[in-house]
Amino acid sequence: MKARKKESKKWSQIPPELSKQIKEVFEENFKAQLVGKTLSIEGRIYPTEILMRLGINNKGELRFQNFEVSVDHSPEKQNTLPQIHLAVDVIASILFDYFENDEQHEIPYVWQEFPFEKEKVWLQSNSENSSLEAEADKLLGLEPNDDSMLKETEEDMEAYGLLDDEAVDTSKPKIFRVPTDNANDTKKKKKKEDLH
Repeated sequence: MKARKKESKKWSQIPPELSKQIKEVFEENFKAQLVGKTLSIEGRIYPTEILMRLGINNKGELRFQNFEVSVDHSPEKQNTLPQIHLAVDVIASILFDYFENDEQHEIPYVWQEFPFEKEKVWLQSNSENSSLEAEADKLLGLEPNDDSMLKETEEDMEAYGLLDDEAVDTSKPKIFRVPTDNANDTKKKKKKEDLH
């Protein structure tokens, strides 16, 4: 994954328990659409940017359909977790639209800004297979992504409010819920125009 901001060099992975929770939420909410597909979630926290990728792989294919979102965050505001939730909601809306449109999408291949729920988010898509890229690097004797050596320290994670798993309630998925057509549903379907 490549960061949107040029100054984004040093990073930490999204905590594993949170990544697992996010993946479970997607798998639960898109169960019917994901039959015969593999889902992957990756995320990085940079000093002023959160980058998240959801990848879908059809069984037997090498390429992934990746949707990436970048959102700004501030260690001073300690808004890291709410911004991660925002990124998840954006990807959920994209994925909902993707499946509603017979697995077609209009996400650009380079970072482009979009409004989403009164926030600015940046989106891009690609077909990179992260695990295949890592295996190829191993075979070639290359070091894993050079930027992976720039991971943040525990002090940096503490500054973001994400030092340990205690800060993240993973008892049950609740980051987002896919809206339905039910008249009693308090969360209505988002129209495609809401992302534009």
